[in-house]
Amino acid sequence: MVNMHLLIWYLTLLVTYPPHIVRAEEVDFSFIERWAAIGDSFTAGIGSGNQLGNLLDSTWKCSRFSYSYPQIVNQALGSSIKDFQYLACSGDRTDGIEKQAKALKGELDLVVLTAGGNDLCLAGMIKDCVFLPWSEKSCNDVLEKAQSNIDNILKPNIRKVLDALEDKMRKDSIVIYNGYAPFFNTDNEDCSTKQTWALLEWKSVSYSDTKALPLTVERRKKFNELVSNINKAISEVVAEYDGKKKYRIAYSDWSEWPGIVDGQMCSPSDDTGKYPNSKQPTMQFFKPDTHLVTEHVHDEFKRDQANVSVKSPNMVVPSDDDVYGSILYKSPNPPMVALDHLESRDTLAPNCPGDGLPGLPFGIGLPDSFLCNFHPNEKGHETIAASTLETIAWMRGKILGKGSCPVTKQDEFKCWSSDGLDWPRPYAGWERLDKSYKEFCESVQPPSNTVNWQREGTYLAGTMEEHRYKISLSNGASQFNKNECLDSFAKLIFSCDTDTGSNPMSWKYGGRYVRGDTTYELYPKWERPTHKRADGMCSYQNNYIYYEYRITGKGWAGWDHGKETLLKALNGCKLLTPTAFQFGYCSPVGQECFDGYDWWAAFRTTIGVNGRCMDNQDVVAKSAGGHFHKYKKDGESYDDVGCSEQ
Repeated sequence: MVNMHLLIWYLTLLVTYPPHIVRAEEVDFSFIERWAAIGDSFTAGIGSGNQLGNLLDSTWKCSRFSYSYPQIVNQALGSSIKDFQYLACSGDRTDGIEKQAKALKGELDLVVLTAGGNDLCLAGMIKDCVFLPWSEKSCNDVLEKAQSNIDNILKPNIRKVLDALEDKMRKDSIVIYNGYAPFFNTDNEDCSTKQTWALLEWKSVSYSDTKALPLTVERRKKFNELVSNINKAISEVVAEYDGKKKYRIAYSDWSEWPGIVDGQMCSPSDDTGKYPNSKQPTMQFFKPDTHLVTEHVHDEFKRDQANVSVKSPNMVVPSDDDVYGSILYKSPNPPMVALDHLESRDTLAPNCPGDGLPGLPFGIGLPDSFLCNFHPNEKGHETIAASTLETIAWMRGKILGKGSCPVTKQDEFKCWSSDGLDWPRPYAGWERLDKSYKEFCESVQPPSNTVNWQREGTYLAGTMEEHRYKISLSNGASQFNKNECLDSFAKLIFSCDTDTGSNPMSWKYGGRYVRGDTTYELYPKWERPTHKRADGMCSYQNNYIYYEYRITGKGWAGWDHGKETLLKALNGCKLLTPTAFQFGYCSPVGQECFDGYDWWAAFRTTIGVNGRCMDNQDVVAKSAGGHFHKYKKDGESYDDVGCSEQ
């Protein structure tokens, strides 16, 4: 049961954050007498508290737990509640959730739900990219399928669920559709280099003598992007439906909170990989222990014990002997056993990679104490409950024609280069930023009837000057001001990093500008030493019928794969005729260029052009906006312009 401390916690959070600022004494939920919670495992609450029901009923089989956000909400709603229907079921896709909606007893004042995650091959993503990641292709296939399902089937499926609720709701009742939240922090690579996420790895050798795919920043960003995309699809359908049914519907967005409170997996503060971790007390998700050890890594494969209540964070953990006595370990193909059981618990969307594989009988091999990974823990459910309650209050106020109480928020301006952290830092050129921030602000389309939304845009992806813009709204805000967007990013670009002594090329490191309820952020991607001048090294080989060139560079051509700079300048020198042009950046593909350079280029030319085109810096180098000198092995300096013959 939720005690008064929780209610006080909720009311405090309601007044301070997140989204809808309402005076606590004015929150009145007595209009809710009959309500229901439907959805997938995020609403069932797998792993959070004690498992409800018994082995013979659907409550147990659906892995509904006592400290899920619906249970917290039910206690917070108070004594007016006469009927609470809890039908959420772990593993259900939207077709199963549609059946849940149709099974509800009607005349409801409120329904809360999550739906859509299992339509995206969630089990396959976790299996192929995290726990059993031995195939780059399998991981990429399931990620691509997830995005395809977002683009093609998710919205129609959501509409079916919402249509099924129409006959179950009273007039002016409320439906709260909770979104999902990104699992991962993406600040550094410690999670891929200092932790191991793959199951069944021993020492340095994994299953089939193949090293598991690391959980890199890039892979984590793909996961987070999918979460952002599913939330976008949900919020758009919610906006489409509100006002067109007898019920009112609102989207509850808690996605930003785990990042704000350092509650994501792979956080830099998680220096051990263990869970729980005292250095990350506000962690929002269940995760396995991912610390590096010399013995078998993950001890989450425990025999399912029906008489043990799963309780977190102090879960009952069977002894290591149970691992070796389980069907998992005795199997001749342990990863396939894990694969089957993971997939049998998550109903896959149509045509998911691996769909149709046989599953293990329920309760054999993997308990809920393992399957709750990548789901909200107790603190995560408290966050969803708070967001749900305040979204209810906001929507009720909207129905009654009452607005939220405004809160004066002090603006905050911060340049990342002044935050006191270590160098080197990621940065990008102001010339590119001056163009991209305008494109981003022009492209932002705010969703209707959605508060606390956020939008991101990535530019020059795959280059040294890749950067990301982000807009986040809070405190119940929903309006977008394009002029404020343009002004805010212009200030972040041109008011930061102005010291020409230490930064003569005016590189921009990004920053954050909080203006009222809107936060504007700029994040360059690639960390590197601050280049203080354009530089490069050039050499060529005379093959008698053509010259073969090799150039490395830094401080120029960092944004266009050389096409608008180097290649264009080469084509501008008469009779040079470059062929077989190749260009590559180092950091974006995990490589390190020689002597701190950012990129390399190779190409062939007609003979007899070196002195006229390459040694003359006014022709190619200057036209490309850069500089190169002869190859350093001969002792050439910055002023020894041109190309060395090898």
